[in-house]
Order: sequence, then structure tokens, then C-alpha cells
Amino acid sequence: MAEAVWERLLPLEPRSRVLHLGCGNGSQTLALASAGHRVLGLDDAEAPLSEARNAARAQRLNVHFLKSELHRIPYRAEFDAVVCLSGSFGRISGDARALESARRALKPGGRLLLDLPNKEWVVRHLESHASFDLETGRLRSHRASERVYTLTEIKALLAQAGLAYRKSWGAADGEPYGLDSRRLVVLAQKPAEERSRKPAEELVRALRIKGRRKGR
Repeated sequence: MAEAVWERLLPLEPRSRVLHLGCGNGSQTLALASAGHRVLGLDDAEAPLSEARNAARAQRLNVHFLKSELHRIPYRAEFDAVVCLSGSFGRISGDARALESARRALKPGGRLLLDLPNKEWVVRHLESHASFDLETGRLRSHRASERVYTLTEIKALLAQAGLAYRKSWGAADGEPYGLDSRRLVVLAQKPAEERSRKPAEELVRALRIKGRRKGR
């Protein structure tokens, strides 16, 4: 079996609490559980989750699966790590909100690992049955429609979500990321000490109050 991307690039303490975002049929979720971690697989489709539960029972693994929209993770500061693997991230509705939700679900100092198609490679090796929308950044094929990203775009989304970019690679074995990498694997981290993030409207209101002229 090929080495899973998290095995080398996301070293975890024994019995870490891990959230697998967009887990699908749970094959990699079960691998995380087999390695001794406490894992929750989350997906927004019931059919693959049912398949995942059956596989967990067959392997006698204590894994939990939950149906939920991926940008509405119902946990706060619960997980040591969040992983989103095999290109699931680009297929999520509301990628930016999913990252913000993942940050909230992570413990302070917790890490996020994303495994994505490399947009730089995809655009230069577009298959005959696929099309790429330059305005939306979406790749469409007979298999799926997904948003593909450059490293620069992912770093901007991470910063927007309040996550600190740490490192990137071009494959599960840790090879350097480059234009010829088929994959883009990114490691990010939730700050160990997180300041409260005021909503934008509250900030605007505060500025207006401070800017009042005397006598008003």
C-alpha cells in the first residue's frame, strides 16, 4: 500500500484526536484509526458514510462518522489535527468558510493538512475530456467539478481563515513542491494563542464611534 500523505508529513502523537474532513467512503479515515488515533470522519453525503461505517464494523475499528456540511463543523477546539485529503477540499461548497470552520474545530496549536491537485500542473496538462474555467478557477471533467488552487491562492485563504501557513510539498513522500508536481500538500497551524476576531461590522462601528466630532 502506498504511504498515506499524513504518515510522513503530519507526525501525530499517539491517540491524537483527528478530524477527517470530506472523508468519503472512509478508506483513509480507517487508516488513521488503525494507526491508533481517535478519528471522526465528516462528509456531506450519506451514501459514502454508510459504506464507511460498514467498513469500520468489518475491521472492528472504533471510528465515528458524521453527516454535516463541511463549512459547519459542529465542534470547537476539539481536535489535534484536521486533514482534508485526496482533493476533497476543492469540491467543498464554500472552501474559505470550511477553513474557518476547521480553525474553530482545532485546539490551539493544532494543525491542518490539505492534499490538493496542483493547479500549475493541471492547467498545463489539461486532459481532452476536461475544461478549465479561467474566471472561477474550476476544473470540470466527466468525474467531477472542483476548484483548483495555486500555492499563493491557498496561502491567502489560510490567512483569511486565521491559520498560519507552515510548509508545502509536491507529494506524500515529501518531495519539494514545484511546477511539475501533480499534488500540492500544505501544512498550516492554528495559533497557540488566538486573539478574539471581531466581526467586520463591529470594527466599522468602533471606528465610527471613535471618529465622532465633539458635541455629538
